[in-house]
Amino acid sequence: MKTISRSFLLRALIGLIGLLLLAGCSRLPHPKIPEFQAGNVSTVPMQLLYTGDLGGLPAVPVVMAGRKTWWLVDTGSSHNLVSPQLARALRLSPAASSEVSTIAGKQLTGYYRLPTLQIGAVELENQSAAAVALDLVSARDGLVIDGVLGMPALNRLIVSLDFGRHTAIFSQYVPNYQQPHSVIPFRLVGGVPVASLTILSGRTGEFILDTGNAGGLVMFPAYARRDYRQSLAFIEIEDLGGRVPTGLALLHTLNLGSWHTRQVPVSLPMRTQGFQSLAGSVGNAIFTGQTLTFDFPSQHLLLSANSDANALPGQFGFLLAANNVIEVVLPNSPAARMGIQVGDHIVEVNGQNTRDASSHRIWQILDGQLRAELKLARVDSFYGVSLDRSYFLPSF
Repeated sequence: MKTISRSFLLRALIGLIGLLLLAGCSRLPHPKIPEFQAGNVSTVPMQLLYTGDLGGLPAVPVVMAGRKTWWLVDTGSSHNLVSPQLARALRLSPAASSEVSTIAGKQLTGYYRLPTLQIGAVELENQSAAAVALDLVSARDGLVIDGVLGMPALNRLIVSLDFGRHTAIFSQYVPNYQQPHSVIPFRLVGGVPVASLTILSGRTGEFILDTGNAGGLVMFPAYARRDYRQSLAFIEIEDLGGRVPTGLALLHTLNLGSWHTRQVPVSLPMRTQGFQSLAGSVGNAIFTGQTLTFDFPSQHLLLSANSDANALPGQFGFLLAANNVIEVVLPNSPAARMGIQVGDHIVEVNGQNTRDASSHRIWQILDGQLRAELKLARVDSFYGVSLDRSYFLPSF
């Protein structure tokens, strides 16, 4: 069984960190209605924090106390998060203690009042956040993450995330140019948007619509256990709460409302802590190149697409640590067939030097690329390989 360090889970499933159980929060301020400095819509640039060979985490610029920072937009987080470094730098006032629940366990942390958050023309006042280390969801050479905009910051807005144009729109109405291909109703469960979806054998499950999940589909044991197969590729992941054996598989068809796609990678943690009532999480990789509009006041997700996606692209079959070091090589993958080994360093990707690059930078280079030309270092020798994306995970 392979072991993936906490960096992989945190970078791939940061949304699951955000379901918090809070203690002593009577002192927390109640968020005010968002205010727009001009008009009722604000468009800002959106960067993706790349965590693997599919998908990414959306981040937007947030100005607080005169400082420009970058925050993830995480609909799967029931509370805002702030890095302890930023909390100390701004001398934020502690407000309460909180207990952070992940799929592996729990962690106690502090809770802070935030100064006004400004996202373009939108001002958010009376917000608060739990302090959680975000180093492992940051890229030192491209995108440092200082916080996470969870549902307290988002739930009175209409938020459009355009994964094709890399822009985010915060508004008080659904933009006229949006032509939704599919409308998916949701309700708030534990403060996060949850949709009733039928994915396996005609069984309906409650899935988080989670922009904090960079990857494909996550299925929790309560929903998927009877469909586990011995042929699944099993690895072990580690997060803030401990280690969790996790199966990897490929779902050949996925229906979301009237929209369909194929060849969706699935992660199947064998156990969860505190998520027994939920079936799983729908991640960003499923919507590559498309626009998601979360109409929180009306509780609808609008999926804008010209047509059904024929299929998600395949994968290369390796996972990275936070840097350029190979951390996992998946069985039967292109990486495994070409002899890549755990501990090898990627020093060049498609002609670009990556000797000192973060994993974010490497995945950014490979975003949208069907072939990876890699030069790797092993001890004192170098070798080159050419990898083509493929579907190698066992069928689910």
